[in-house]
Amino acid sequence: MKPRLLAAAVLLMLSVSACGGENTDGDAPDESSQSTQSTKVGSLGSKEADKIATESASRIVVLWARPDVKIEDWAAELRPAMSTVGVSTLSFMDPSILEPAKPEGDARVLSGSDAHARVAVPTTAGEYLVTMSRDASGTAWLVDRVVSP
Repeated sequence: MKPRLLAAAVLLMLSVSACGGENTDGDAPDESSQSTQSTKVGSLGSKEADKIATESASRIVVLWARPDVKIEDWAAELRPAMSTVGVSTLSFMDPSILEPAKPEGDARVLSGSDAHARVAVPTTAGEYLVTMSRDASGTAWLVDRVVSP
């Protein structure tokens, strides 16, 4: 019985983190931190690495922000681009509550390394934040988390 309770608690934590904003320190964000966040730019070390990460994040946003797609089709189309953590959050999402959005402007890397990246993707509905990971440099980025505007 206790393993089931633990599993339920982990899933609840994942769902809360998948649906929440970027504030992870528990304090309410102030307006000044939000405005600097949207202009912050980082790099993964090269223009090519940044381009691959921003293209991956933009593709996931195109698949993500489609409220008119059946939930089963939506999840099936997203699943190949998601990490294990990302896939586990799909069961807690309902695409019908999302505003339709298409990328607008240039996506940019906010922070990252060879194994992790945070990318901001400006869209017609606002800015999406996409967190991705991968096992090794040169492998495909897998999405861990999508934060809707």
